[in-house]
Amino acid sequence: MTDTLRQDAAFPGGPAAAASLLEPLLAGAAGVGAEPVSITLDYGRVPSAGDPVTAEAWIDRATRTLVFAHARLTTANGDLVASGSAVFRRQAPALVAV
Repeated sequence: MTDTLRQDAAFPGGPAAAASLLEPLLAGAAGVGAEPVSITLDYGRVPSAGDPVTAEAWIDRATRTLVFAHARLTTANGDLVASGSAVFRRQAPALVAV
């Protein structure tokens, strides 16, 4: 893993809250201007509202126009709350004529 984005938070409660924490982090890892193509979330244990959680996201691979990102949300004791993967499209760099 390189350049992992990390965010500590209090869990808002309910399984949909995992998506609200992971999706923006995945987009942040993909970079400014990257547009989502596909996002998949898998859920584990649902913590209680207010429990401390940590969200992490990183880039698995990037091409000229696509970014493949991964994220996970864990409790303070390491239990997996959710994991996600996403593909983002970014504009290809302009070719310069010489």
